[in-house]
Amino acid sequence: MRIIDKNTDFYDYLQNVYRDGSLTFDRTNSFILSKEMVCDSLEVHSRHHYFWWDKEKYHDYNFLLLQVCNTFWLFLIEVTKLSESGRPTNFAAELLYSWKNYDKERVLIKLNIITFPGLRWRYGGWKNWLYNRDKILNRINDIVEAVNQSDYDVTGFRTLNSCYVSYGGKKVEKDIPLLKASGLAQIINPLDIYLAFEEYFSLEKTATERIYSKGITDKEKILNHGFDLKTSFRG
Repeated sequence: MRIIDKNTDFYDYLQNVYRDGSLTFDRTNSFILSKEMVCDSLEVHSRHHYFWWDKEKYHDYNFLLLQVCNTFWLFLIEVTKLSESGRPTNFAAELLYSWKNYDKERVLIKLNIITFPGLRWRYGGWKNWLYNRDKILNRINDIVEAVNQSDYDVTGFRTLNSCYVSYGGKKVEKDIPLLKASGLAQIINPLDIYLAFEEYFSLEKTATERIYSKGITDKEKILNHGFDLKTSFRG
């Protein structure tokens, strides 16, 4: 797969290892998703769970879901540092689980901060209002099933899937996030995400060819492949 982009991401080197000239990833509309951007997306969610009377014991977990094609990565995000105003300024990320689900609609790339209200985490008093890591690990199968059934809410102060940049006095939307500076790249296998992108473009190419072939006659198919009906198929 060939990648077209002036920016680079942590998996780009693999295009020189796994060469497939039939697939092209036009990534020119990319932007670098920074760790600060991810922190900004945690702001509202974190403040919602913030208890001033228990500041020293404060642990705020968020779930971040990454999807490329039909491959999913679910991360546990722990806010590790807050500003004086209570704004998250740093976090630690842990990969909880990665899996494929071909029953879900495939997308090029999508990241969301999510929560699972249907799993009823909050019980046993206010100290359990925050996510508890042990409970999360014990219920990983329930969490994965909730993702597969789309039984979750998207939260967050800002989107992680796009941003606006200024070009010549105009604001232009960029909608392909690059992960190398996000705080996630070091815990994602670069080959896994590269192959997921490659799979996306392969499936898109196959789907396009099916649609293209479905609506034309056999005669048109022959002509489109460069054959001359008068000279190429003589009985």
